[in-house]
Amino acid sequence: MGSPHYRAGNYIYECKTSPGRDYLNNSTLKSAINDLGKLLKGSQPSGFRYVFPINRIDSEGQKILDDLKKKFPELDIRYYDRDAVDNLISQLSAVKEASSLVKYIQNARGR
Repeated sequence: MGSPHYRAGNYIYECKTSPGRDYLNNSTLKSAINDLGKLLKGSQPSGFRYVFPINRIDSEGQKILDDLKKKFPELDIRYYDRDAVDNLISQLSAVKEASSLVKYIQNARGR
C-alpha cells in the first residue's frame, strides 16, 4: 500500500540538504532518488518538487535529476537549488502581508 499523498492531483515537496557543503552530495541524491523511485512505482502525484535550500547542484547532480525526469515523463518533476531558493526569498522579502503575496504571485504568473 502506497502513501495516500502519492496520487494524481497532489504535489509533493521534499527538502534535501548536504549540510556543511556548497554542492549537494550526489551519492546522497542518488540514494534519495532510489527511495523515491520505489514510492513512485505504486501511485504518482501530479508533481514532485525537490528543494535544496543549502546546496548548489553541480552538473552531475543536474544530470541525475534530469534522468529522473526522463524516467517519469508523466510526472512534473522540478528542483530548486540554493541560488533559486535565495532568489525566491529575496523576491518575497518585500511582501508585507498575504494580499501582497497573492498579487505578487498573480503578477509573476502573468495574470
